[in-house]
Amino acid sequence: MPQSDRRHWLRATPALFAAGLFATAAPASAQPSDAVYALATRLGNIMERCWFAGSDPTFGPYVYSPEPNATGGPRILVVPRATPDGRPVLVIEILEGNGKPRVNVYGPLASGPAADRIGRDLRRWLDGRDACA
Repeated sequence: MPQSDRRHWLRATPALFAAGLFATAAPASAQPSDAVYALATRLGNIMERCWFAGSDPTFGPYVYSPEPNATGGPRILVVPRATPDGRPVLVIEILEGNGKPRVNVYGPLASGPAADRIGRDLRRWLDGRDACA
């Protein structure tokens, strides 16, 4: 190993070591309940049927991408159809909250012209109704 590479490695080692200790010392997050995963699955299925399977002009340019193993709990990402690896335009997080699932919604679609519709649909679906409108 050249001298310059060795010095760089030696400087980086304490930081890497400290990061490793921090990562192993951090408490493991509580696993979300089955109710959280069931709600995420249900919402994803309804969103697919109501927003993405038809010719809905609001959601036509987008697809959804479930993220079941996100930190904190499952998430549903809505991303541009043309760039599915791109930045989400809507994020729906399903989290554990005082014994029942809690939902957080954010992203550009959540504050744009479709915000009222998204809110109405999610409230209806969270109340147990599966109707699209």
